This record gives sequence, C-alpha cells and structure tokens, in this order.
Amino acid sequence: MDLTPSIWYPLFCFFSNFIQRNILVYKLIQELESEWDKLNEKEILEKVKKLSDIIELKKIIESLRVLCANKKNKQVLQIVEEAINASNLFDDKESLVNLYELKIKQMINKITNFSKVELILNKMKEISETVKYRNGLALVYQIQSHIEFVNGNLRKSNETIKKAIDLLSVEDERDSYTYNICTYSFAVGKWLSEHNSDISTIIEENLDYFYKKGLYRSFAQAIAILNIIYMRMQNSKKILENSKKIFSNKTLFEELPLDVKGISYFFSGVGCMLDLNLNFAESYFKDAYNILKPIHKESIYFSNFIILHSFLCTVTALQGKLEKSLQLIEEAENLLKQEFFEKNLDLGTKKQIYHTLNLNKFYVYSRLKKFDSEEMQDLIEKIFMGSKTLYSDFLLLSEFMLNANLVSRKIEELLSIDNFSLNRVKHIILFTLQKENTKEESSNWRYLQRIEILNKRKRTTKTTFIENVFADLLIAQQLFSLKRYEEIYPLLRKYEKKLQKIEVLELRIFMEAFIQVGAYKSGDPLGPALQYIVIKKCRHYGFGSLESILLNYLDMQYKDIQSFIR
Repeated sequence: MDLTPSIWYPLFCFFSNFIQRNILVYKLIQELESEWDKLNEKEILEKVKKLSDIIELKKIIESLRVLCANKKNKQVLQIVEEAINASNLFDDKESLVNLYELKIKQMINKITNFSKVELILNKMKEISETVKYRNGLALVYQIQSHIEFVNGNLRKSNETIKKAIDLLSVEDERDSYTYNICTYSFAVGKWLSEHNSDISTIIEENLDYFYKKGLYRSFAQAIAILNIIYMRMQNSKKILENSKKIFSNKTLFEELPLDVKGISYFFSGVGCMLDLNLNFAESYFKDAYNILKPIHKESIYFSNFIILHSFLCTVTALQGKLEKSLQLIEEAENLLKQEFFEKNLDLGTKKQIYHTLNLNKFYVYSRLKKFDSEEMQDLIEKIFMGSKTLYSDFLLLSEFMLNANLVSRKIEELLSIDNFSLNRVKHIILFTLQKENTKEESSNWRYLQRIEILNKRKRTTKTTFIENVFADLLIAQQLFSLKRYEEIYPLLRKYEKKLQKIEVLELRIFMEAFIQVGAYKSGDPLGPALQYIVIKKCRHYGFGSLESILLNYLDMQYKDIQSFIR
C-alpha cells in the first residue's frame, strides 16, 4: 500500500482524519530516512532490532537498499538478516522479498555462495507468485539473469532479464528501485550482446536515479559502462563529462567506498586502453592497483583486480616495456593459482584472463629477434581457440594474425566467425589469408591485392586513429615491395607531426622509419641516416624483429643506390 498523500487526496472530504494521520506517518518516514543516513552499521543494527511495526520496516528498506548497494560485508549482511526476522514477525511478505534480494546481493559476488543463493531465490519467487508481487518477481528474474551471465550464458541471461522488463511494463505498479536495477541490467546485457549504443539513453536515466538516491557503487559502475559505450562511439565529449562527474566532484568521490574508488579508476583505465591512450590507461590502472591490492579479497571486485593485471600487461607491452609485461604476466598467473581465486573466480572470467595473458605473451615474444612461431605452437593454438569467443585487444590480435603463421584453413575459420573482436580485424584476417595464397599469380599482383583489401576496409565513426595507422603502415610496406616509393611519403605524411599521438612504441618507431624511407625516396638525402637512428632505437628497446625488418629495408635501398650508380 502506498501511503503518499497524493493518492489519498481525492478522498479528503470523506477521510480527512485518516489523511492527516497518514501525512504524519509520511513526515515520520522522511525523518527516519534522514536519521538513518547519519548512523554507522552498529547503530543501524540496533535500530533494526527495535522495529515496532510494518510502517517502520517498509521505510527502512529504502535506507537498507542504499547501505547494501554501497557496502558489502558481514556487518551489513547481519543487519539485513535482522530485518528479515522482523518481516517474518510482522508477516510482511513484500518486505521479506525485498530483503531477500538485499541478502542475495551481499552474497552473490562469490561462486561458492551460489547454492545458498539459489535456495533464497526460490523462496523469493514462491512468495512473489503467491502474493502476486510483480516487483519482487522482477527482482528474481534480474538475479537469475546475473547468474546466467556469470555462468557464461549471455543469451539465456538476456532472455531472463527481458521477463523482468515485461513485468514492469505497468508503470503504476512498479517501484523506482526495481525499475532502475532491472533496466540497467537489461541495457548492459544488450550492450554486451549487440554493442548497440542506443541503450546509452537507458543507462543515463539509471545514472541519474543512482546519483539522487546515493547508490554510489551503482553510479560509478554505470559511468564505467557509459564510458566504454561512448569510447566505441568516439564521443570524447561524453567521456570527459562522465569522468568529471566522479573525479572532479571531491565530495562525491570522498563518499565512495574505497573499492568503488578503485573500480572507478579501473574502468577509466579500460576506456583509455580501448582507444590506446596508453599513458592515461596505465596511470588509472596503477591507481586502481594500489587501492585494490590490500582489499581485493574482501571486495566484490576481486575478479577485476586480477583482470587489472592482464590489462596492465597490455598497456606496458604496447609501450615497449617488455620485461615489465612479462613480470606482470607471471604475477597474474601466480594469482590465478591461489586457492581464493580458484574457488571464487568464474570460468568465463578465467578464460578471458588467460586469453589476454596469452595474447600479451605472444606479442612480447614476437618482438624478439629470435622469435620462431614453430616453437610456440601450443601458445598459438590456445590463442586461436580463445579468439573465437573471447574479447581480444585490436592491436594484439592483429599482430597475432600477422605473425602466427596460421594455415589457411584456420584463417578462413576465424574469418567466418561473427564476434566483435574478429569483426574489427576482418581486413587484417583477409590480408593474412591473401599472404597465404599459394596460387601462381605474380608477386606484384599479390601485393596489389593486399593493398586493395586494406583500402576497402570498413571504416566507421568507431574506427580509431591507431587502426588507421596500422593499416597505412601495412599499405606502405606493400608499396615498398612494389618499388612504388614515391607513394609512401604522401600516404604517411599526415602522421609526421602526430608521432607522439602513436603511444604504441613499436608502431611509432616503425612509422618514423617509414616516413624517412618515403622522404628519402622523394628526394631527402638524409633518409638512410635518419633510418639508422630509428634502428638504434629498436636495439635500445629490444625490438629485435623490427630491427631486422628495418635493416633489410636499409639494405634494399643500398642495393638500389648501387645498381643506379652502375
């Protein structure tokens, strides 16, 4: 029963005394909420133990929702269990369902609790169906959807949360908390399965609700998801606006629980990493690491702490810090062997972490001068299998495709698979497949085919600066092989004053070298000398494979000069 005055106002003439009584109750409720905001967990527990009627119970649920959203610990769980005892005493079924949801949200972050969660969830569902409580049943479906997601069943997860949304279609029968929790889960599921940026409008509505109600953990996570969506849309304005909402609002940031601060840094780092803004990404990741390291086993974000290691591997490797990346890989693999992570980390997350670590291993090893793909077949096979279903960084996956020496059958298999990461590198896969082509066409024809593949690649507003850099460098290599030297500098000249924007160190060195190649072939006599300076950089950073390639190009230019002199 809704006790707000607006609902009873039309009956005022008949029930004025009744209304006055309920206005007083409504004011009492507001005072209770304000009072609860100032209490610590021990004081809240004492208040719950002294609840005297259903009205007090119903209203403290709003405060408990804020508390449970922001804190996950044994003390909060004890408070919820005491409130459950009160709801049983008062025989308040709807409150019991809402409190069961809060209890589950305190437990569900660990897989070892799933069997207990299932039992509570069954009780929630049975009670909700018995008393025809649509909001309660919607919360049941939302939790079931989360469990399906953790178990790797994204399709079933989306189907289940859709049931919750359908239940909440009747506006006057839904409460704001349930509606926002369920629509947020629905929107995130749609994003993960379809990458449809239109759902950002739903999450923006959720964001406003989470902020106004003080659900700061949910607020921070919603901003993180929005940042990733806006990164895909290349909407830097929105990303900056969202970052300011957390990091420039000192009052808000100080109110965030410590692990939420850590996860805010983590997701900000992810947003930067997706756009290969590696310096910012590493900075955010280090802040997240420093916060989460001492508390990760007590936090619901323990899985993000180990994922953080795999992402740090990526940003350090791409910046040319190869030894540091190998150290981080070893640290992550040791963490995965710990009993805590073996028990609590879900299989899907484990697979993703290992896949990211494997891609990093391959990237680091393939930078070295003595790299031999034949000696790394076990690693290559693991990456090949993982790439079919898991997320892969664009650059790491592209380098894998170019250097793994996969047979045509396997390349064609990857080409036929429809997933976000593979779709993003379809042109690289086609390029690699063409290189494997053993037909007897001339070499020149094959180079021309590769250039055509790269020129016809799909380009959208989501295509990043680095993706274009990578493709143009591959085109420049083909032009060099075709001895169409005069076309190289015009192609790459646009990057000449943007080298510092290329934060992937090896790629920047390669671009610098090829700009010099193109400039030399266009009449700059200092080209070879400047190329040799770039080659010395390769030696300094340990990029043995790139050094060999550039030395080969330098030798070819020398031979061209000799033939011209003769």
